[in-house]
Amino acid sequence: MFSELVESRSFEAGCRWVVCVALLFASGRFRAHGQAAVAPQDGATSNISQIESAGDGPGRTYTMRVSTHEVIVDVVALGPHNRPIGDLKKEDFQVFELGTGPKGPLRNVVSFRAVDPALEQGSEGTESDGFGVKATGGCAMTFTRHYRLAFNPTAEGSTSGTPEFAVTTGRPHVILSYHPEYYVGVVGAQARQTLRNDTADEALHQAACEGHLEVPPSIALNAHLIRTADSDPFRISVAVQPDSLPFLSMANGTKQVHLDYGACEFDAAGKALTFVNQRLERVLPANDYAHAMVSAFTNLVELPRMAGTAMVRFVVLDRGTGNLGSVDVVTTAPSAQEESAGQDGATGADQTAQLNQQFQNAATELLQSGGMEEMLRGEAPGTFGSIVPGAGRMCGDVYELKEGTRRLPDYWDHPMTGDPVGAVYTDSLKVPYAFPTGIPGLTSRVEWFGIDYHGEFWVQTPGKYRFKMFSDDGAEVYIDDQRVVAIDGVHTLKMAQGSIKLKSGMHTIHVPYFQQMKHSGLILAVEPPGEELRLFDVRKFSAPVEVKAESRGDLEPGPLLTRVVED
Repeated sequence: MFSELVESRSFEAGCRWVVCVALLFASGRFRAHGQAAVAPQDGATSNISQIESAGDGPGRTYTMRVSTHEVIVDVVALGPHNRPIGDLKKEDFQVFELGTGPKGPLRNVVSFRAVDPALEQGSEGTESDGFGVKATGGCAMTFTRHYRLAFNPTAEGSTSGTPEFAVTTGRPHVILSYHPEYYVGVVGAQARQTLRNDTADEALHQAACEGHLEVPPSIALNAHLIRTADSDPFRISVAVQPDSLPFLSMANGTKQVHLDYGACEFDAAGKALTFVNQRLERVLPANDYAHAMVSAFTNLVELPRMAGTAMVRFVVLDRGTGNLGSVDVVTTAPSAQEESAGQDGATGADQTAQLNQQFQNAATELLQSGGMEEMLRGEAPGTFGSIVPGAGRMCGDVYELKEGTRRLPDYWDHPMTGDPVGAVYTDSLKVPYAFPTGIPGLTSRVEWFGIDYHGEFWVQTPGKYRFKMFSDDGAEVYIDDQRVVAIDGVHTLKMAQGSIKLKSGMHTIHVPYFQQMKHSGLILAVEPPGEELRLFDVRKFSAPVEVKAESRGDLEPGPLLTRVVED
């Protein structure tokens, strides 16, 4: 049961001004080809905080002007063969706010930086920093070089709803991928009628245990686990970030909080173990209200400690507006326990017994001919992944695809894929040929879904690396953005292979995959130079401790160049 303990904190000597309104993306991604650059229009505003002098000489006073709304968008620039382009500058981009004309007013790009994940692992802050608009799923952004732009929306672009914008570039033959709209939560007089108990409970349960949010999240949350004895309940600090407070009912100045907290505990395989919820109603004293406005609105919550819990998903619902926020808290590190738990997800004996014998025999024969059956015999069967994150693991954005999909979709293209429903994490791809049973905690679909895996691995021995993949249905393997293996289309289990020469150092791996109907399977193996073929497992390609924080060994800023050897 939830505890209603409010975590009290003293004010810091210098309070940090929060100037952006928290917002997460609502729409899919958009691709725009390079266009001619356009000069900034008159009246385009800047978000940069300014200090104006109100007098000269000692003792003069200053007036600080601070922007209160800012849109932050991640943009991926792709060139030929979908290779990321890494040398664009701020002046190469233009941003247009749509809805007021054929193209809409041009907005100034007020801040800009190139993001290289290889150099910034762990450097991103946990606090929200504006209207967050992602180019695609979180896994892709974690491993893809991209650009982070910011601009100030007009008053029209700051009202509740889904304002649209367009990003263009003057660089020819470049495709930009990004989300073309963002979601602004309900505020002030736009607030909806207070939700009924049963409506709120159902919305919390679906959001926490199934990952289905009725509206995009507009309440940014931070949460961390407070370590206690294994026999004690979980104690978790959950904080609503200051830049999200306008999306709570108390933004009207009432100092009244009406929040519903929901929490779902998951095991390592992603199976929901228990759901609990609690309503929080409180009138904040003046000091607590002021503290929340500049720091955070924080509560300590207690949950029953279920056996096997690996992750807790928190959802916060503001009844006065209907706005939602969600955050995941890992309670245990992935281990061998996860592997054993995963066997119950998609590869149990009851599912195996139902396999169509004809297809199964053909798959077995193919695995034998490819040298994989003996290799898998000593391995615990895998799943498509767990919803529990883990350092160094491959991360896969999960999509629910349109029925009728017959080829591997472009996961940067919103009309084909929509938004990812979440992410899975895995050390290796060893999904046996079987009937899929969905991805617990994310989707119940067994057909028409896709996973876009991204990761990185360390190469100690330079030379030629041969990759062999079995897949049903379509899948591809990219190493350092260069396609090495391709098995596209709808088919039973097929095998393909390819080779690539790699230098010592860190390299990226990208495996897009989709499942159409009936059976599924996805197995990836590698043959390093001078070694035997084995399952590709990122744990076997872990960087030495002294270089884990360094950049990839042979990658320089700009386009990635890799040599491919055709077999």
